[in-house]
Amino acid sequence: MELGARGSGTRETVAEEVSAVQDAWSSHEVWVFECLSCATTWSEEFEVQHAGDGHGNEAVVYEHRGQPCMTPWMDRICPNCQSQNVKALSAMRGKEADIPKARTGSDVAMVFHLRRMHAW
Repeated sequence: MELGARGSGTRETVAEEVSAVQDAWSSHEVWVFECLSCATTWSEEFEVQHAGDGHGNEAVVYEHRGQPCMTPWMDRICPNCQSQNVKALSAMRGKEADIPKARTGSDVAMVFHLRRMHAW
């Protein structure tokens, strides 16, 4: 907003203060690593800080043992053979997924019957 005095050639600028609220959250992630040279597997835990800028963009910072670090899928070295040929896999959260039960013979027969009727 600009304010000017009448008759004088000077302008006075008043800055309006704008504050933005940023979305920020953190998460705990466990990553499993597998060396493709010696088949060693190990896991590492990371604290992940997420921050949104209010415009749909997101910044992510990974911390390992309290220190900022690279993303888990970059620059990993096998602790056993020192190879850099390492695959990173995000660990599954919680318990493993339940395997669905196999269909019984009557379910399969009903599917074939519906297909013959062009109902499925």
